[in-house]
Amino acid sequence: MWLLHQDHPLATRTELSPLELIGARWICQPPGSICHDWLIRTLRGGGVEPVLAHQVTEYQSQLALAARGLGVCLLPRLGRGPVPAGVVVRPLVPTPTRRLFAVWRQQATRRPAIAATVAALRAHWADRDTADAPKG
Repeated sequence: MWLLHQDHPLATRTELSPLELIGARWICQPPGSICHDWLIRTLRGGGVEPVLAHQVTEYQSQLALAARGLGVCLLPRLGRGPVPAGVVVRPLVPTPTRRLFAVWRQQATRRPAIAATVAALRAHWADRDTADAPKG
C-alpha cells in the first residue's frame, strides 16, 4: 500500500501506480534490506527511478515522516502499525504479490500443527487462481 500525506496532490486518488509517482520523494528502508530492494525493483520495473529522500528501518518512523509530508512510502499491511492522522493509504496497482512456500520433513506430517497449516494453505489456494498453487 502507498502511504502519503493527505495534502499530497495524489492523495485523492483511489489507487496509484508507480508511474504516477515519478519524481516523488521516497521514504524507505536502507539498501540491503528486502523491502528496500523490493521497492527499487518495483519502481524501476514500472519505469520510475526513485528519489530516496529518507532511509529508515522502522515502519513507524517511515509513517511519522510521511505524516510530516516529507515523502511517500510503500509499506506492507503486515507489520505496519496504526496509520497516523494526516496519512492516507492507497492501493498499489498492479497489486504486489509474493510467493510462499511450505517445506516440512515427511516425518513431521503426522504432527497436528503441520497438518493443520498445510490443510489451511491448500484450502486458501483452492479459492484462488491455481496456476501457481501448491500441488498435491
